[in-house]
Amino acid sequence: MIKNDLINIIKKASSLILLAFSLSGNVFSQEISSLKSLNSSYDEQHPVVSLRGEIFYSVGFNPENLGGPTDFGDIWMAKKSNLGEWEEPIHIKSLSTSGNDVLLGFPDALTAYVYHSGTLNGLKQGIHQYSRFGLEWNYVRVLEMGNFRNQGNHFSGRLSSDNSVIIMSMTSYGSYGNEDIYISELIREGTWSSPQNLGPDINTDLQEQTPSLSADLSTIYFSSNSDKIGSGRDVFMAKRTGDSWDSWSKPTPLEQVNTQGAELSYVVFDKEKNLALFTSTQNSEGFGDLMMITHQIDAQESVEEILVSQVISDTIQIKEKIEISKIDSTKKETTIATIADASVLILEEKIDTVSTTKSQIPVVTSNLIFTVLDANTKDVIPFEIAYTNKQGFKKSTNNPQDLKDAFENNALERFVVASNGYIPKNFVASDWIAKGVDTIELLPIKTGASIVLDNIQFNRGTSDFADANSIQLLDDLVDFMKVNPTVRIRLEGHTDNAGDPQLNKELSMNRASKIRGYMTLKGVDFERVRIAGWGGSRPIADNNTEEGKTRNRRVEMIIERIQ
Repeated sequence: MIKNDLINIIKKASSLILLAFSLSGNVFSQEISSLKSLNSSYDEQHPVVSLRGEIFYSVGFNPENLGGPTDFGDIWMAKKSNLGEWEEPIHIKSLSTSGNDVLLGFPDALTAYVYHSGTLNGLKQGIHQYSRFGLEWNYVRVLEMGNFRNQGNHFSGRLSSDNSVIIMSMTSYGSYGNEDIYISELIREGTWSSPQNLGPDINTDLQEQTPSLSADLSTIYFSSNSDKIGSGRDVFMAKRTGDSWDSWSKPTPLEQVNTQGAELSYVVFDKEKNLALFTSTQNSEGFGDLMMITHQIDAQESVEEILVSQVISDTIQIKEKIEISKIDSTKKETTIATIADASVLILEEKIDTVSTTKSQIPVVTSNLIFTVLDANTKDVIPFEIAYTNKQGFKKSTNNPQDLKDAFENNALERFVVASNGYIPKNFVASDWIAKGVDTIELLPIKTGASIVLDNIQFNRGTSDFADANSIQLLDDLVDFMKVNPTVRIRLEGHTDNAGDPQLNKELSMNRASKIRGYMTLKGVDFERVRIAGWGGSRPIADNNTEEGKTRNRRVEMIIERIQ
């Protein structure tokens, strides 16, 4: 049976052999161009093309926004002149509020759907309908969408090309961690189904954002930071594997658009010319620029469907039951004699990759025994430990031996050391073990006391949290503020000195603001947390070394006062 499957795979691959030869390289020589006349020093995100060929998009932190320079997004628009050149973007105030505004699409030439974050300008949180009158838009109504509720700051979404589905990203009921992707289907004019989570095939405990659907509703494009921790978000695609919305193929990255920056909002908008839009922070520290690319994904998806979806899931069986020793995989020949040999060679390379990954499991041991000291007096102080196991359950103890036992049972993820009257410290178990020290120093809670929140990580060039561990650490910070209700703090963001100083200052402020925003959502009084952004003006290490730059990219927490 498996052998027959392999033969069928080889037959299917024959028509795409030029692509198959180049899977390890890049055969998709697509031209990526920046829409320079639309981009600014602010944050351009979420482009949507109207039925008239205009590009509507959100611009964040522009001082001209209705909410000023802290406004996460107003709607702007650009259109082409009679000569075919993009004119200066126009601020569409009639579609904007002083909160976060995202345009999802156009059901027809005179109608638009726009998300507003709510509580501002008298409009509640939700997706709202507008009617066009020239360049102005008249408010119509809010769309009814069951139990729609965005519990976070981020929102992105799009109306499908057939107007039957709205796909969206937000933190809501049933989210696995941060933002997840949801689907809502049209019931009747103005009424939509409650958002349905797309499930674990697509969503993770990290961030899945800016989704779009192909015209036939069979392919999803979205951005996520779940693939490469520490880098920016990448664009992924996946195929529906059934009629339901929670059954998808394994997401695969679109390497032709992904960089070390953050790529979002990939959407195919011109099927005739095969064009797609997306945004990237690669050339703009912290902020997105609008980009255009020739969309040539269909051929790639076909090859991956043949060589990944149908093969990788049966990797072990294939390796056991099919004899592929006739191909000398140690010879890296530039010409492969037959289509069959080429396909099997690709299979063998993928099999070896999977096998190696499964076998490389590090084994580490440590005694994890330590004492806790007052950072000022160096006196030994009593303490408590709260630690998280691999399943996410928290346990409390005052005996470090419990940490040792948990680690040796491969159940220890991270731990927090706290003492009454002191600022607690968070540790990732593997990082602590690597340091090889046996004392932990805690700072007393006093005005002016300062610690670096070095375990809260952001994606490169963005104010987006990098991983689930960062969210857990933020929760610990929230707990600290709730246990010490008289404490007021200041969060100060810092960057290294690379790039534009003004953009660095804005990025550092955005990161501090992102932490405060999370704490506020979790119940900490807004007035108890002040923020500042210093960019690269206050380094604590040498910016001429990579290690020094890493240390300089930080957020510090300072005890501002105790009531």
